[in-house]
Amino acid sequence: MIDANSKFFALLTAVGEAKQVKSDAGLLTWKLTHMAVGDANGTDPIPDRSQKTLINERRRAPLNSLEPHPTNPGILVAEQIIPADEGGFWIRELGLFDSDGDLVAVANCAPSYKSLLAQGSGKTQVIRMNFVVSSSTNVVLLIDPAVVNATRKYVDDSVANAVNRLDFKHSALVATTGAVVLAGVQAIDGFAVPAGSRVLVKDQAQAKDNGLYVVGPDSWVRAVDADSSDKVTPGMMVTVERGTLNADTIWHLVSDGPLVLGTSALVFQWLGGQNAPTAPVDDRSKKVVNSEALRAQIESANQKFPSQVYRKNLLINGNLDIWQRGEGGSVSVASALYTADRWMVFVPVGVTAQWNKTPFTLGSGFNGAKWALRVSYTAGAPGANIRQRIEGVETGAGQTLTASFYFNSTVEQTCTVILRQVFGTGGNVSADVDHFQDIDVTREYKKHVVSFNLSSVVGKTKGSNNNDYIELIIVSKASVAHTVVLASVQLEVGATATEFEPRFPQQELAMCQRYFEKTFAQGVAPADGVNPYSSLTSPVFAGQISAMSQPIASWQFKVEKRAIPSIKLYRGIGGGAPGQWRSGDDVTSGSTARAIFVGTRNVSIDNNDIALPSQAYYIHATADAEL
Repeated sequence: MIDANSKFFALLTAVGEAKQVKSDAGLLTWKLTHMAVGDANGTDPIPDRSQKTLINERRRAPLNSLEPHPTNPGILVAEQIIPADEGGFWIRELGLFDSDGDLVAVANCAPSYKSLLAQGSGKTQVIRMNFVVSSSTNVVLLIDPAVVNATRKYVDDSVANAVNRLDFKHSALVATTGAVVLAGVQAIDGFAVPAGSRVLVKDQAQAKDNGLYVVGPDSWVRAVDADSSDKVTPGMMVTVERGTLNADTIWHLVSDGPLVLGTSALVFQWLGGQNAPTAPVDDRSKKVVNSEALRAQIESANQKFPSQVYRKNLLINGNLDIWQRGEGGSVSVASALYTADRWMVFVPVGVTAQWNKTPFTLGSGFNGAKWALRVSYTAGAPGANIRQRIEGVETGAGQTLTASFYFNSTVEQTCTVILRQVFGTGGNVSADVDHFQDIDVTREYKKHVVSFNLSSVVGKTKGSNNNDYIELIIVSKASVAHTVVLASVQLEVGATATEFEPRFPQQELAMCQRYFEKTFAQGVAPADGVNPYSSLTSPVFAGQISAMSQPIASWQFKVEKRAIPSIKLYRGIGGGAPGQWRSGDDVTSGSTARAIFVGTRNVSIDNNDIALPSQAYYIHATADAEL
């Protein structure tokens, strides 16, 4: 007799247990197909694992659904719907059958009468059976959708699940313009956002925290259509309704899959809308908000533009093709010395370094590279490094930048990669900001990829001397003598390292000459005593000197310089023609020439010695406008 002490439960039959073992071992894909109900001949049945049939089966029909319990994956929930036009019996026992027709699970239940419409109380009844399994991996539902019914909740849930997995999401009220605290009611993009509003969060310091959120008086929660990994996929799109900057815009997720929500970096880029981001103007201090977003969109790895049209590498001479200062040298002071164009080598006090242009065997270089920078350090204090400065502290500010490069070391070590924001000199400038990550470096060439979330420069102050920059630094921590080799270096906007993009050598040379230019042929290092007749492809001048302090030549730079450069003149060979000129500062004395009228486009050179006869003179020189 059923009373308050009665127990209702389900269990696998002996046949079901055997098939479950095979399913767990991967020897069987277990297909469950039907559920039966019975009246147990009016008794109060107790499920028995030896059963092969129900006590008195009244109806058997295909299952409507079979899925793990939402909070316990070790429980399977089988469901069947009995329509209103079937019934006229009591339900006291349940049975689950597989595709072989075997009774694999049996259960008892509280008695329930299934009435018929003809009785005036017809109803659609849902029968659920929960039973424990050790694993549901190889258990599947096998149904004929033409002969099963669905509850309204099942349909609603199915539609909601399908909609939530679509890439195009329900719109957000606003989108962030910077990092925010994910808690409480607050103003975003110039709009007071009430509780319950949807917000596209796209600018967090940790990109894994980006996504769609619902504002709450306490902590925000992720929106129901973007709260799990299967709902947040590459290409996800969101429209934004309100805001000073982001109103009526569309944003899409460009992070590559597979994505793990809460772990993977979620990077959103502007896709469209009336408030299109504007490209930067010449004056970097007047850069329009969102201009970097447009650049990121254009240069995204998902955009297949010709490499000769859109340049993405923020570094100059990343392929190490240009060596205006020569093919080797030494560094022995606690400061940075330029080596391969735009690349500096720094050593701490007590350490010396030898740098060299190192060739790759034809066809063996990474990304087709011909050359690498090889630096050998002596033993001493750690901290020796290779670095490059990129003009403009605004570069990449508030965005994710990714560095990729090939690197090895004769001593296995942990190196630190730093991306530094330097605000220059002149005035009360803001302090440098360092972003850094460690990498493990071995004797084998390996591609290293490091991403940085750069700080915003809003509210910061840069100097007045036009020498602000960001700087990529690769620091060796080894204190023993060792050698490192660097090749194929790229720094780009975005959280993904895309394929290395080489420039044509003539383009790379012109970019380098904005900072350093020489009159020597490209295969000749600047030095005193170089014969201009054999090495100078285009003489600085061949002028006649006839009077004191008379300008005799003007060197027209091939590329306008970043700033007014320092000029260094080099002495030729011998005491007679083609002339004897001392290597020295801008202003020199005694049998020398000096540079005057120095500008960013050219420099004039004059004589400062009335004793020299009137004759033709050739002068070698360098112009240095480095950061």
